[in-house]
Amino acid sequence: MDIQELKSTINDFGRAMKLIQEKSNADSDLVEPARAEIAFFGMYLIFDEGSFDEKELELIEEASGFKVNRNHWNEIMELGRVESEEKYLLQPPHTFSVMVDVDNMLYGIGEEMTAYNAAYEVYKLVGETLVNIKGFTDEKRQGKLDRFLEMVEKFRRDNSDDPGIRNGRDEEIFVNPAKKGVPAPKKS
Repeated sequence: MDIQELKSTINDFGRAMKLIQEKSNADSDLVEPARAEIAFFGMYLIFDEGSFDEKELELIEEASGFKVNRNHWNEIMELGRVESEEKYLLQPPHTFSVMVDVDNMLYGIGEEMTAYNAAYEVYKLVGETLVNIKGFTDEKRQGKLDRFLEMVEKFRRDNSDDPGIRNGRDEEIFVNPAKKGVPAPKKS
C-alpha cells in the first residue's frame, strides 16, 4: 500500500469519527485525538533500540495527519507511551473504547455493529504497512503488531455487550433445535 492510499484510509476514518462526534453530541473533538493515536501506534511499531527511522516517522506524520513536535519530544514519548511495549500495551487507544461504546449502543438497538471493526481495520492496515515498509516482513514489528491486535481484541471481548463477542465468537451462536425441545429439520 502506498502513502496516499494509507492517508486516504485514515482520512475516511477521521470522517467516521467526526460523524460519531456529531451524532453523539460529544463535548470534545474525536478526530484529532484519533489521528494522534494512530501516529503514536505507528511510532510504537517503528521504535527500535531507543530511536526512530526519521523517514518512517515522517511517513507516519504524513499518513496520520499528526505532526510530531520535535521540541516536545519527551512529552510526546510519555503521552504516546511508545518507548516501551509494556507501557503501550497497558491499555488500548481511547479510539477503541469509543468504538466499543458505539457498537454497544448499536447492539442495544439491534443494529449491525461496525464501529470497532472500522478502527481495527485501520490499525491493522497501518501496522501491516509499517511491518512491510522495508520490502520484507520485519518479524520484530510483526510481533508487536500481533500483540497489539490481541490486546484490542481482548479489550473488545471484556467490554462488549454482545454475548457472542464476550465469549470469543463474532458469529451467531448455533442452537441445536433438538436440544431445545424443537424437532430438528428433516433431511431431504
